[in-house]
Amino acid sequence: MAQSDERTYPHSGSEPRPDGREGEGERKRVEFYFWVHSLFRKYVELTMDLILVGLVLVAFFFIVRTIYSLGEYLFRSEVLDIAFVVSEVMFVFILIEVVRLLILYLEFHRVAVDTMVEITIVAVLREVILNGVIQTTPVTLGAISLFILVLGALLKYGGLRYTGPELYSQPKPFFARRAPATRSHSKR
Repeated sequence: MAQSDERTYPHSGSEPRPDGREGEGERKRVEFYFWVHSLFRKYVELTMDLILVGLVLVAFFFIVRTIYSLGEYLFRSEVLDIAFVVSEVMFVFILIEVVRLLILYLEFHRVAVDTMVEITIVAVLREVILNGVIQTTPVTLGAISLFILVLGALLKYGGLRYTGPELYSQPKPFFARRAPATRSHSKR
């Protein structure tokens, strides 16, 4: 005798009880159980969304602050340190990618691992530029090169790239025009 995968639970509410009564108490308990879980999930997702919005605002603050301090440095400094300028520009690009990553998570509730790998590569290159290639020991430089090669291979051959539908939604107007309301009653 083959067993089926479907399990029947006594008095689950879908079948009448032996005494003829419906299993309303059990059904209400199951509905309450799922209601509590959906309510909990809703508020956890809302809390996470608020945290992510806060992180986006902090990242925007750092972008504006970095651009302001870079502009101040360019106009007030008599001797320009190109490594510092390139490093600060790369820092702005890293923050822009982090904002993009957070927005993708807010919209799709999915972590974009490929974007995180790209951010890591740019951050490592920024640190090398900031510290200077001349001051970096050959062993450290070799390790950094191997690390970047591994990340690049992971990005290229690791299947991290999202191949599904386009992640970015179509731009939506902030103030959408509403279609004129049609009247359901006819004029007589």
